[in-house]
Amino acid sequence: DLENIENSEERLTELREQEETLLRDIGSRAAELTAARQAAADQLAALTVQELADLRMGKAQFQVGMTQTPDPNGAYVNGARLHFDTTGCDHIEFLMSANPGEPLRPLAKVASGGESARIMLALKRVLSAADHTPTLIFDEIDQGIGGRVGTVVGEKLWMLTRDHQVMVVTHL
Repeated sequence: DLENIENSEERLTELREQEETLLRDIGSRAAELTAARQAAADQLAALTVQELADLRMGKAQFQVGMTQTPDPNGAYVNGARLHFDTTGCDHIEFLMSANPGEPLRPLAKVASGGESARIMLALKRVLSAADHTPTLIFDEIDQGIGGRVGTVVGEKLWMLTRDHQVMVVTHL
């Protein structure tokens, strides 16, 4: 015990060096994860916009926003120190603009009931190839829509049945 106390400064220096090494390793892995996420986000956004066009939202813009938070004690990522947790350094949020000229804003704050339903359907259609959930449940996916859009929604739901059991609560 006395030896540990007498050598505590050396041990602290050693631990700080290990911490720096680990923070640099975490940062390197986080940068790789961010790059992979960005590529997937771009693809998801492009495919979602295509689906939205089919659902009569052809002027909508959709984007996956990724932000990082500076942290003086965080991981070293591309020359900056960023906050990290078990999921990496990125905060991810879906952004949307339903009408031309409107800025992209968080999806939860912009979409009306009908738009939300169509956006969820578009996302499910895009993600269904990677989704191994056997059953998809949609509750009033047709809320706020009707007529021709309702027919398209029905067709999109039918297409999901190729790989999933689909249950729908609907009013159409």
